Amino acid sequence: MKYELAKTKNVRRFISAVSELRNRPMGVEGMGLLWGEPGEGKTTIVAYAANTMDGIFLRANACWTVTAMLGGLITELGGLPRKRRADMLNDIAERLMDQERVIFVDEADYLFRQKEMLDSLRDIYDLTGTPVILIGMEDIARTIQDSGRFARRITQWIEFKGVDLDDARTLAEAVCEVGVSDDLLAYLHREAKANIGRMVVGLSRIERLAKTNGLTTVTRDEWGDRPLYFDQPKFRKRG
Repeated sequence: MKYELAKTKNVRRFISAVSELRNRPMGVEGMGLLWGEPGEGKTTIVAYAANTMDGIFLRANACWTVTAMLGGLITELGGLPRKRRADMLNDIAERLMDQERVIFVDEADYLFRQKEMLDSLRDIYDLTGTPVILIGMEDIARTIQDSGRFARRITQWIEFKGVDLDDARTLAEAVCEVGVSDDLLAYLHREAKANIGRMVVGLSRIERLAKTNGLTTVTRDEWGDRPLYFDQPKFRKRG
């Protein structure tokens, strides 16, 4: 498999949204939200954007606290964590005033478990104007809309949905080292329910079959009834 970013419609919309936030006119709010179901490629594109744009990539987790978040931010900015949160917040704000960065927070759903984390992130944005992009699961957009103070700062709302067949072809050409016929690609797209994560798994298995059998292209007939990915087992309900 090739490690190349597939420039799907979702990816192009996200890159465009980040660019608009970075170059927004004065007076326009600069926060963004990316959301979607698991396997839609959110983390992959965010890591790519943070790397190519010299952004700050933070990944929230179940154990995150305000101190952990501020410590991660200040470390990414070249500083050292402090004991007092207020000192860290002020240091972060000063450093961001001197650096044109974008803050990406993946797994942002965890921020809503502790209101102080959201408030601290909003304070950093309000003090510096640094673009902040939250990345979360499919329910995060509704949660944020229920929070008026936070929602009004978001001017870029990007939802990652399942890819279409054109995007599936873009993906196959970007990551697969062998050819995939149109009929097999359509079958993969249907079986994966347009989920890009599942499609990547399927493409890796298609590539393995081709290399094992000396094929340059794999067709639907050649693939046969082989499983495209290992799905979760299904169990009967108890009782």
